[in-house]
Amino acid sequence: MLSSLPFDDGVGNKEREEAVGCVPPEKNLSREMALVTNVCDYEELAKQKLPKMVFDFYAAGAEDQWTLRENSEAFSRILFQPRVLVDVSCINMSTSVLGYNISMPIMIAPTALHKLAHPEGSGRFIWNAGELATARAAATAETIMTLSSGSSCSIEEVNLAGPGIRFFQLSVLHYSLRFFTFPLQDLFSLTSYQRLVQIYKDRNLVQQLIQRAEKAGYKAIVLTVDAPWLGRREADVKNRFTLPQNVMLKTFEGMDQGKIDKTNGSGLAAYIASQIDRSFSWKDIKWLQTVTSLPVLVKGIITAQDTRIAIECGAAGIIMSNHGGRQLDYLPATISCLEEVVREANGRVPVFIDGGFRRGTDVFKALALGASGVFIGRPVLFSLAVDGEVGVRKVLQMLSDELELTMALSGCTSLSEITRKHVLTDSDRIRRSRGKSIKNPQFLLPVQEYKKGTSTDKIPEPWPLLLSKEEMALVTNVCEYEELAKQKLPKMVYDFYAAGAEDQWTLRENSEAFSRILFQPRVLVDVSCIDMSTSILGYNISMPIMIAPTALHKLAHPEGELATARAAAAAKTIMTLSSWSSCSIEEVNLAGPGIRFFQLSIYKDRNLVQQLIQRAEKAGYKAIVLTVDAPWLGRREADVKNRFTLPRNVMLKTFEGLDQGKIDKTNGSGLAAYVASQIDRSFSWKDIKWLQTVTSLPVLVKGIITAQDTRIAIECGVAGIIMSNHGGRQLDYLPATISCLEEVVREANGRVPVFIDSGFRRGTDVFKALALGASGVFIGRPVLFSLAVDGEAGVRNALRMLRDELEITMALSGCTSVKEITRGHVVTESDRIRLLRSKQHQRRRRRRRGQKHQKGKTSALPAIARSLKMVVLQPDPFLSELTSMYERSTEKGSVWVTMKRSSMKCQARLKKMVAKGEAVELRCLVRATDGKKNICTSLSAKEYLKFQASYATVLKAHMHALKKRERKDKKKAAEVEKIPEKAPKKQKKAPSSKKSAGSKS
Repeated sequence: MLSSLPFDDGVGNKEREEAVGCVPPEKNLSREMALVTNVCDYEELAKQKLPKMVFDFYAAGAEDQWTLRENSEAFSRILFQPRVLVDVSCINMSTSVLGYNISMPIMIAPTALHKLAHPEGSGRFIWNAGELATARAAATAETIMTLSSGSSCSIEEVNLAGPGIRFFQLSVLHYSLRFFTFPLQDLFSLTSYQRLVQIYKDRNLVQQLIQRAEKAGYKAIVLTVDAPWLGRREADVKNRFTLPQNVMLKTFEGMDQGKIDKTNGSGLAAYIASQIDRSFSWKDIKWLQTVTSLPVLVKGIITAQDTRIAIECGAAGIIMSNHGGRQLDYLPATISCLEEVVREANGRVPVFIDGGFRRGTDVFKALALGASGVFIGRPVLFSLAVDGEVGVRKVLQMLSDELELTMALSGCTSLSEITRKHVLTDSDRIRRSRGKSIKNPQFLLPVQEYKKGTSTDKIPEPWPLLLSKEEMALVTNVCEYEELAKQKLPKMVYDFYAAGAEDQWTLRENSEAFSRILFQPRVLVDVSCIDMSTSILGYNISMPIMIAPTALHKLAHPEGELATARAAAAAKTIMTLSSWSSCSIEEVNLAGPGIRFFQLSIYKDRNLVQQLIQRAEKAGYKAIVLTVDAPWLGRREADVKNRFTLPRNVMLKTFEGLDQGKIDKTNGSGLAAYVASQIDRSFSWKDIKWLQTVTSLPVLVKGIITAQDTRIAIECGVAGIIMSNHGGRQLDYLPATISCLEEVVREANGRVPVFIDSGFRRGTDVFKALALGASGVFIGRPVLFSLAVDGEAGVRNALRMLRDELEITMALSGCTSVKEITRGHVVTESDRIRLLRSKQHQRRRRRRRGQKHQKGKTSALPAIARSLKMVVLQPDPFLSELTSMYERSTEKGSVWVTMKRSSMKCQARLKKMVAKGEAVELRCLVRATDGKKNICTSLSAKEYLKFQASYATVLKAHMHALKKRERKDKKKAAEVEKIPEKAPKKQKKAPSSKKSAGSKS
């Protein structure tokens, strides 16, 4: 208990602080800190450094912590739709918040008690800085910091930390503050330290806080509204969370508003029950606006209804928040609710958001969905715990760099260019019938340590063989080569080949997407002869499987691209040589005959680009493959951690003797620094024309995954499209290329061939791509891994296995040639969704046919129809597809109205008749009955159209006709009644007939 520990001047306090669990273990994290590549790594390091009680206070959520996890996982279900070949040489991330200019749309959310995280400053206490370090880091990054009213530094102290734009967070539920020096073992079953300062019964205290914030130059009040009761954080209850003596709520220093009495349970719980005003509501917002001239932002809204009320109450902005999953569990992720709130706000106030932001890609997604900016909380606390002010600066810088990179790879040069079309959500996929949402857990690269004595200066040559020939013969698919390569290659080299960007979601999705495409085979087909040959740009190859451009093959095997080229020629397929190859253009050409393409990246020196093209033409290369999705290099964190650079005996031989041929060592990825210094980021669609003027070779564009870019590429005159997301190595959270294939093929519409790469590991994968419209596929990593394990023989074997798998797939699907592979051979998620919807629609139609509504449910029908038993409209043979049916029950019977529309097939037939000049007359038969008589009439085409526009109008018109017919029937009935009066005349005929008979006799 803190109250039982006597306070002194700091001497001997370490033992007491250890007693309450506030002294972190002494750990040297300098090596791990050097390997930090993303904000998630800081959480792992903070977990090692902080006492368990403090870490759990920062990291844990409420109850089952479902919302805490969902806040992060929801981002993985939002994918990108980037635009390529946009001039991204200059990226502007600056924005304006409430009229204040900041460098980026990333701000610091209000979080409590920063001194628990970092003991910065002078003095004998270990926790004596906290928010001061955070404030200086925010000012350095030129962004906004929001100071929590539960801070461990006062309003004035933070203001003295230096210039900067700051908001002050004010909670709204309490009315008077009391300080406590008692164990808080039950505190977090009821409260949050971020919420310890609220509006109390003595509202003068709240007014004083606001006045102090205004005097200190704070620019806005952030009002927290989602904590009328405090979430149950079970980790804090288990840890018996308490504050050390030297940490307090400095905002209320010197104030004594009462005491918290001890009870058998939680003293704070009794205090809250007696002091907290839980009746604070929207009407009290007006009072708050009378005591301050600062704009008030409302934090804690996630619904459209509350958004509307907040705007009506005069809020200057909305901060969407679910309290980081620390209040009510099983709330949806804030990013999932963002569009609903933005739609309701409709531009009247800015909408900001927090909750789960750990990547620059997450920030981009929020901006694309309509947010004006984002706030981050826990990443600031964890980085502060690990490295103080420097750590917070690094976190803000990393998020800024990731956002900048995401904007560049998505084709956006400013925040205003980020639109809704740049992302694809679950709702979009459902609307497009693209199937169910994909939930994949985020992947965090563990912090790796360097082993002493390891060096990548020189790769051993030749490579040692790990497997005998007998063991090599047991390799049965290309995936097994990857496992063997992992054992054989140095970690730096393997990670360079195998790893993806950031969380590596796209890397995994590239392979997993194939598992959601199923086969529909044909049987009893003669498959004794299978022909897999095809033609690419007029060149015949043995199979629709080609080798994609991949860099630096000599890192995998001493022969490098020469071995790969010979294997491709032996398989009678195409190899694409990367401009970053470790063998020159001419050396690969001398490896032997074969069909080869040359992959080109656009350098700042256009003369160099022209020389490369001329060398490729002279060496007999057949096409130029232009990579368009890498104006910036993706953030490959494995390369950053491994400090990727080239060994001494490997270089970019295409640029031998030039500065472009070297990759210098850096503190991060040497390749990233190389791309930043050499690649032309201003290259755009208009420069394609220039490229076509310097070469006669056909140009294929590699890196397109959207219909919009496909259309532009075809308009620019490209010879083909290679769909690619760079194997998940550029922008993370792109959809798998196979998921976008049909969209691109549909847009191309046969004008140019569409090829595809990324994620192909089986012949079945190749078949699926061909069935969805691809003209061929390219493979990359399988070639590298097989080359690393067994050189040229390995690449030959990999190509042979893929060929054999494709051949057997074609045979079992009933296809004897590539041309026979059709869309009908596969079933995608969209097909299953459409089938399900069709069945549901049919069930609804059957229910409507047999359903009888109660009286009064179709009161729109005319009253004149009530006297009839039934009215039925029957269309002519051209009309079909019942769409709706209504029934009106009456005392005398019922009225049925059936509306039918012409099908697409019938419409096409009608158009042909009209085009030929044939007369077309559509008539519908109307049949009415009152139970005794049937009355028939017909509707002309013109009247039928009127019927489609208004049931009641047409019914009234024809009911009038029916009544007219009824009047005729009545006249006939009257005539029938007169028949008995004429009966005697008929009887007179009998005697006359007898007379005639008698006379005859």
